[in-house]
Amino acid sequence: MHDRIYNVLFLCTGNSARSILAESILNTEGKGRFRAYSAGSQPKGEVNPFALKVLDALGYPAEGFRSKSWDEFAEPGAPELDFIFTVCDSAAGEACPVWPGHPMTAHWGIEDPAAVEGADMEKERAFSLAARYMKNRITAFLNLRHDSVDRLWLTTRLQAIGRREGLEAEEINSIDTDFERALQAASLPTGDLAESNGTFFRFADRQGNPVGFGGVEFYGKDALLRSITVSPEAQKHGHGSAITRLLLRYADIQGAETGYLLTTNAAPFQGKLGFRPVDRSLVPAAILASPQASRLCPATASVLTRSVSI
Repeated sequence: MHDRIYNVLFLCTGNSARSILAESILNTEGKGRFRAYSAGSQPKGEVNPFALKVLDALGYPAEGFRSKSWDEFAEPGAPELDFIFTVCDSAAGEACPVWPGHPMTAHWGIEDPAAVEGADMEKERAFSLAARYMKNRITAFLNLRHDSVDRLWLTTRLQAIGRREGLEAEEINSIDTDFERALQAASLPTGDLAESNGTFFRFADRQGNPVGFGGVEFYGKDALLRSITVSPEAQKHGHGSAITRLLLRYADIQGAETGYLLTTNAAPFQGKLGFRPVDRSLVPAAILASPQASRLCPATASVLTRSVSI
């Protein structure tokens, strides 16, 4: 995840001042980690010259900017956004387009320097102040540890995906008592939970009712889906399929390419989700060396595989 470059969109009403400042500052200060864009709900069609003047004075790029509609970023082929920050109160309160990918959103309200009247010196001072406030916000964002940003992004993305599947996902500790009991009731292995490096989740429906559990262990570009269980009262409602799809999508956004799972009796069910049996001689060594494959699952267990991309 650490080589990922996140796409960030700054929104304001006119896309002529604050969002332009933010785009230039983040593209400079966050180069290599973030790629910034800006847009407006009601673009003015031109960039405020004081914004460009202040950017130039502060040593930030001041060329190539244009005032544009946020609709451009909801169209097919637009950059897939990871974070969206509104920088004016009016844009924060407006009905936004449906953003592809369901990015993380937050409000960074800063007073509009373009609203200041008076001499040019007073206007320039207002833009300088806005740029300073914006840089402070951006610096605080950049000072987040990269793994904290990764976790924020992953949590938001997984929640968005879960809502599309009708489920809410909550990350849990691998030694969660309810999780262990559910696995034992389903006759699934628990002996390696304390040593597992996987990520595990509790799933609930939209009313908050518990549905089941599941997890993923990563071995390079390969993901081992495991511990998928649905509570007895929630069975026969498609939750097992939904949990499996969620885990595949989680593996996908984590950068995995191929998914594997071990089963003694669920091959027909998982086959409906695109999994196919694979000979153990073709299974990556790291997967075969995992506690699940090497110690806990019987040698007669089938190994199933499919691409994690759905």
